[in-house]
Amino acid sequence: MDKVKTSRLFTKTLILIVILFGVIAMATSILAGWTLYRSLTMEYRSKGIAIAKGIADSSAEILLDRDLATVQAVIDQFDEIDGVGYVFVSDARGEVVAHTFVPAVPKEVLALIKKTKTSPVTGDAVTTTLKIEQLGDFIHIYAPILAGVAGFVHVGMDQSFIRAQIWSTVAKQQGLMFTIFILSIVLAYILVNRISRPLKQLADYTLSLASQDFAPAADIPPEIVALPQKSKDEIGKLAESFIHMKQTLQRYLKDLKETTATKERIESELKIAHEIQMSMVPKTFPPFPDRREFDIYATLVPAREVGGDFYDFFFVDEQRLCFAIGDVSGKGVPASLFMALTKTMFRATGGRENATPEIILSRLNGEICRDNESCMFVTVFCCVLDIRTGQLAYSNAGHNPPYVLSNGAVMALPKTGGMALGVTEAVNFRAGQLLLKPGDQLVLYTDGVTEAMDKDNQLFSVSRLETILRSVNGLNSKAVIEKVVKEVQRFSTGVPQSDDITLLVLGYMGPNGIDQHTLSVMLKNDLSELQRLNQIVTEFADRRGASELVFRLTLVLEEIITNVISYGYDDGLEHEILVRLSWKDPNMKVEVEDDGRPFNPLKAPPPDMGKPLTEMKVGGLGIHFVREKMDELEYRRENDRNLLILKTKIRES
Repeated sequence: MDKVKTSRLFTKTLILIVILFGVIAMATSILAGWTLYRSLTMEYRSKGIAIAKGIADSSAEILLDRDLATVQAVIDQFDEIDGVGYVFVSDARGEVVAHTFVPAVPKEVLALIKKTKTSPVTGDAVTTTLKIEQLGDFIHIYAPILAGVAGFVHVGMDQSFIRAQIWSTVAKQQGLMFTIFILSIVLAYILVNRISRPLKQLADYTLSLASQDFAPAADIPPEIVALPQKSKDEIGKLAESFIHMKQTLQRYLKDLKETTATKERIESELKIAHEIQMSMVPKTFPPFPDRREFDIYATLVPAREVGGDFYDFFFVDEQRLCFAIGDVSGKGVPASLFMALTKTMFRATGGRENATPEIILSRLNGEICRDNESCMFVTVFCCVLDIRTGQLAYSNAGHNPPYVLSNGAVMALPKTGGMALGVTEAVNFRAGQLLLKPGDQLVLYTDGVTEAMDKDNQLFSVSRLETILRSVNGLNSKAVIEKVVKEVQRFSTGVPQSDDITLLVLGYMGPNGIDQHTLSVMLKNDLSELQRLNQIVTEFADRRGASELVFRLTLVLEEIITNVISYGYDDGLEHEILVRLSWKDPNMKVEVEDDGRPFNPLKAPPPDMGKPLTEMKVGGLGIHFVREKMDELEYRRENDRNLLILKTKIRES
């Protein structure tokens, strides 16, 4: 592993050095070669000019005397000089009278002589270039003899000799650079090896961290500990960082384990506290199965594991039912403890003689104010119902006033004043009175319902609650609560629950229990719901001996619900359609309530039965069918909802 890692770093360093060396060597060679070429070219040109002029000056008389052997002897001696490729002399007619070519004068030279004859002569030597096949390239210099009257002296300086000198010099230079390159590689290897070894140790140590448990007893390897002392550079600082990181992680994980253990213990205790708290509020419904005078249901949805809301109900005596709902200030464990204390004392004070709502709250307030060093308080709404008469006595300790639902109307109970319990003992609680009629419902709630917020920080509000309560006419207490909770949770989708949601609904049935021959069915605006509705209606009519009505009721309801779903909505959203059935032998009353667009079927003109079926107006025949099958029809538009009321009775065959 060490060799592999070192080789990789060394290879990268070597490649970098080779690239740098290549660039430097190439640039140096080009610059040196070009400089040397210019220098040697100038040197040999000057040498050639000197030779040409020297021969021209010394051989004028000889050439005029036509002593060609002497001329040949003169030029032969210059042919031995380094760099001189050839020397020859031509007379005024352009004929070569002496030369050093073997065996004959090349044709390129003859062509140059002809060109020379036509060139003006100034007395100075002329330099040009000449390429001769099989001999190479030359710097050609020619100088006139007696201004060209006696002829010309031609000297060729061999450029291959110049190039050979250049290559020799460049080769020596490259040899020196290669020696430097080898020394650089050796030095780089030593340096890279010195750097890579501690880096490899740090890399292996880092990989081993993943398999360690970072226990306090886990020691750092000695070679890693020694690195900061051995390396005073960045490697040493990196090693210090790794050592510090591990020590920090060890402390962090130790603290995390302790925190996690504490958190798990707290969560376990909170879970137990939640179970204890929920066990303190009634959860069995119906709580008094043998009492048909009322229908009571309640729910508590805490915002945290434990909360501060509560509800309770119990019989003061055989005929009086005491029930209440409360909301403790604050949230979490303190609120839950205060809630448990309040509920326990409420049950104790409510069970005494002469227990009326205002007396119960007054006694409870005195008990809470005593030793209330935490300065917590609780709002409570307390009621006592005489189940024989429906007479309701109530008193309020700073709580949200409940609502009374009566025949579709929603009314808030009149205020009685009253401060929250636990603030001060000097509080007078007053009682209010209300007579509940059979079928009326009392809805108690905490502010977790009305103050629930959506993602735009808008409150659910009292007005939304009232709107929902107007749509629950005919539903039992449990159904009312389920609808309210569902709407609150839908409104707050995507937002954490900020407060406990608690509701208690009591429906008064009368001294002997209200007539149970009623049914409410909530449908979605989906045609698949028709099958379920038909089954419910059939069972309802059969159990009450009204089987004769089943066929007519199912056909009529199917026609009405189909029209509502098909033509009542155009927003593509989910809606609810409420169907209520009431039976009083031999009459059946059906109510269909929806929030679709306004439509009064009673104003639709009757169809012309004389026309063919294909020419009749869409919808007209269905409404005509409903009119024919039902004995009475009534339509109202209430609270932006359509309410269609149909009545029929068993017909003798």
